Amino acid sequence: MPDGAKVEIKPAKGRPMLTWVGKRPLRQVTAFPAQLVETFNPNHGGAGVSASQQTWDGWPAAYPRGGLLLHGDNKEVLANLLANGFRGKVKLIYIDPPFDSGADYVRKVTLRGAKGTAKIEGEGYTLGEQIQYTDIWANDNYLQFMYERLLLLKELLAEDGSILLHCDYRKNSHLRCLMDEIFCPDNFRNEIIIRRGTNTTTLITGCFSTTLCIYCHSERSEESRPFAYGSG
Repeated sequence: MPDGAKVEIKPAKGRPMLTWVGKRPLRQVTAFPAQLVETFNPNHGGAGVSASQQTWDGWPAAYPRGGLLLHGDNKEVLANLLANGFRGKVKLIYIDPPFDSGADYVRKVTLRGAKGTAKIEGEGYTLGEQIQYTDIWANDNYLQFMYERLLLLKELLAEDGSILLHCDYRKNSHLRCLMDEIFCPDNFRNEIIIRRGTNTTTLITGCFSTTLCIYCHSERSEESRPFAYGSG
């Protein structure tokens, strides 16, 4: 893949459409080489783990067969995967994006373990690392950030594939609108509520749950059923 290759992105066609200040369609992205940090090959995983040849049918030649750990900005990594043959190849996507919690996770972190505690100050990190671990957003910037990445993820998703998005009360309604716009409302499959804790006396005043929103690429996703969509 040549450096700076352009990757075309299809427009979102779902309705209704969410609007925010500075909304920009993503028609194409520039793909740069991504840093491959680690691979996991199930054929050499031990304990009898193996993968049939069918698993690798259509696997892009640019990357070794197996699990891939890539380092970099997720938008650039997604563009790289699209440019290197993964478009329409991914059967299941799970994402755990920023919650817009308002927290600055890099500033001061306390690690507790068997040997005591240690504090890490954020000033020792590069500016890029500090930005990556800061969950403070202007609302419009957050929506554009998620909009662009969801469009790229849809391009990676196979026709019979599904995507799971983890979020909480802060952006649940906004992200559902984005998913409807990008994946279409008819392709919504389920919403799973994950409750944290068992204290029922404070459920009215506190937020003790997160949500998994599940969409498929198209109606063909029902054929493969990588997991159960039912509520039971």
